[in-house]
Amino acid sequence: MTFPLNVALGPLSTLVTLEVLGLGGNAIDVAYVITLGNFATIPAALVWGMAADRFDRRKIVLLSYGATAASLVTFPFVNSIPALAALYGTITFVTVAPNTPFNLLVMETHEKPKWAAGFSKLSMLSSLGVLTGLLVSSVGVLYLRVPYIVQGLGAVVLGSTVAGFRLLPRPQVRLERVALVHHKESFLTRLKMFPLFFLHLPDPSHFKMFRLSRLRTKPINFVPLLYIAIFLFYLSSGLFNTVYPVSLYQRGLSKAEVLAVVTVGMTVQSLSFARTGWAVERLGEQKAASLSLILRGASYVGLAMVTMAAAGLPVLIAGVTLYPLAAGVAFAIYYASSNTLVFKVVGERSHGRGLGVYSTMTGSALFVGSLASGYLSHYVGFYADFGLAGALLWIAAYLFHYLEEG
Repeated sequence: MTFPLNVALGPLSTLVTLEVLGLGGNAIDVAYVITLGNFATIPAALVWGMAADRFDRRKIVLLSYGATAASLVTFPFVNSIPALAALYGTITFVTVAPNTPFNLLVMETHEKPKWAAGFSKLSMLSSLGVLTGLLVSSVGVLYLRVPYIVQGLGAVVLGSTVAGFRLLPRPQVRLERVALVHHKESFLTRLKMFPLFFLHLPDPSHFKMFRLSRLRTKPINFVPLLYIAIFLFYLSSGLFNTVYPVSLYQRGLSKAEVLAVVTVGMTVQSLSFARTGWAVERLGEQKAASLSLILRGASYVGLAMVTMAAAGLPVLIAGVTLYPLAAGVAFAIYYASSNTLVFKVVGERSHGRGLGVYSTMTGSALFVGSLASGYLSHYVGFYADFGLAGALLWIAAYLFHYLEEG
């Protein structure tokens, strides 16, 4: 069932961006809509995480699919930006629900020796779903208005919901969410599907690790500096990803071309994941993360320069060359290396505290980055937004290099 859901979710943020622009909005309006969606994921991660421990996980998945389908099907009836923002926030809230249950269902319905294969299949189907949705949308936008494409994607999820009553397996055993933290493949797959993972609400005392005295002292500064580097990565991602489709459209690309650029990036990302294990093992997690962030930052700066100086075909060429380097090759290496480091530092006794701090910083970074991107792009220019995003990645790369030396 993860395949059809990701068919719908893969192109959704880009389609929503294009619809905001179609309704007469600008970069600030897009930032508000995407920021609301990012904000909705924070309480959603808490609510649905606790629900996964207390209620039937199969029913949670089916409820989420049904609510997602209903929301997507109503898309053509939305004719204002505030209403679109509310609908997008609702969709992001309900689509968080299946992430933990799906991972737990893999562990509950497979023998332990088969967990790695189960998670690999889950990850592969998620990626294929995203690519399929992007490809279908890229072609569909040539013939249909955006709201009707989204409605069609909702019909796909609705059909999957109906089929899920018969196809979704029932658990053989009962596991708590904490089980995901103790198995590397389950943990990495869970974070790939959704980067926020709360076992419980973080306490303010958990953030004392960021005291200046501790940041200056090795080796106890390893975890806080790691989290700061990850915060900078997600802050940069919020700055760039929120308005990059806007920049493509406003610099002369058609809706189909905007979706095509995103599709190429996601295709390269899926292919890159197959080789990241080799790269991380050869270089080590810290060095691999540092080099990948340097590459991603350079790609952002390159896109900033092209966006400032050109329009039309040069923007398209940069989009299908530099963007895949950032969203594909660099992201895949960064994901594998950084999340492996997070897995290593989330210990048996402090996994709740560590994940709480990690998720709070990740969610906050996405929120701030996506909100700031609209104002920076609108009042200064896309080049400034992309350039700042690249500079933040280079700072994060330095922190990973510092951790490697330690």
